[in-house]
Amino acid sequence: MADPAYQGTHAITPRKKPRGGELSVGDKANNMSISSTRSAVERCIAHLKNWKMLANGYRGRLTELPTVIRIARP
Repeated sequence: MADPAYQGTHAITPRKKPRGGELSVGDKANNMSISSTRSAVERCIAHLKNWKMLANGYRGRLTELPTVIRIARP
């Protein structure tokens, strides 16, 4: 999923309003669904970036990283 700037790629994007026109009710509902899903994913990524462990770089064994993330997440 991506924002409208990525239209024309293979990403799922919301429909843009045509010049001088309006979107249909179905297009508006589809855009709202895409936007709400995308914003939830962006919040999750932002939350992960706030973790010091991921911001400063993980220095432990890579095989232990999934266990550390499982322990650290709320």
